Amino acid sequence: MSEKQLDTLYNEGFTVNFNDDSKLVFISDVHRGDGTYSDSLLPNRNIYITALRYYLKNDYTYIEVGDGDELWKNKNYNEIAYCYEDIFKILNKFKKKENIYCIYGNHDFIKKNKNFKRNQEKALRKIGADYGQAFIEFISDIEFYEGINFMYTPLEEKFLVTHGNQVDIPNNELWVINRFLVRYFWKFLNGIAGFRDPTTSAKSKTKRSREDIKLQSWAIDNGKMILCGHTHNSRFPTVYEPPYFNDGCCVLPYAMTAIEIEKGKIKLVKWEINAQETGSLWVVRKIIGGPTPISSYLQYAKEERIKKRKN
Repeated sequence: MSEKQLDTLYNEGFTVNFNDDSKLVFISDVHRGDGTYSDSLLPNRNIYITALRYYLKNDYTYIEVGDGDELWKNKNYNEIAYCYEDIFKILNKFKKKENIYCIYGNHDFIKKNKNFKRNQEKALRKIGADYGQAFIEFISDIEFYEGINFMYTPLEEKFLVTHGNQVDIPNNELWVINRFLVRYFWKFLNGIAGFRDPTTSAKSKTKRSREDIKLQSWAIDNGKMILCGHTHNSRFPTVYEPPYFNDGCCVLPYAMTAIEIEKGKIKLVKWEINAQETGSLWVVRKIIGGPTPISSYLQYAKEERIKKRKN
């Protein structure tokens, strides 16, 4: 059951400690692709790379919350490693500073496979000795998780970060079938006629709402805070609402969203392209939710959990 997967991740998953001096940024659903018409990130490439440079310069720890790479439409990294070489170089700088954690989602599920790194390196080496070097360096010694708990040490309370596909049966338990449909059927129709892929929640308001409700219900039923991606629908609750957060995605029309934690406060931000009166275009960062002390959400979750135990 999907809820049991979330329970297991919360109870047994890898844990990262943070405090009021920590700076964290959560970004999901980047969908780095092959640089063609089917590459959802391509229109927002400059927005994403600007955001990455900002977080690197300001010493944030980067947490990629699943679907970093588009491996439903693409069989391998042959094109992704080439098209996004500059981005993998930036991610390697985060890694060098030990400021990065990666979670896999349904579109890059293969990252959990034991032979993932060896297979990708072997495939890229066949193209050329130095082909995809930045990508190979990136995956060489990094762990890919299904979920990570972030422990706020001043309260000794934690929250779960995972992609969120666990509550989406077609894209979790039946992901191989959906991947086939996207790669060989819907990708083709999208290219020739603009058809949207119906298998993904990101393109369906009904599916998206249903999955957001399920994730929110898990937070309610368990008295726990959770942060996800997957639905491409950013969520930032008020303090006395169920603490289900969603960082949105990087493939909005000429915009992307992220969730930041800094000085013990959590906020939702939007990166987008704005036009100046001179006609110049520039990338701007706007706070669209918060900042709110994260202790407020964690304390609320703790109190709700205690109430449930008493009942």
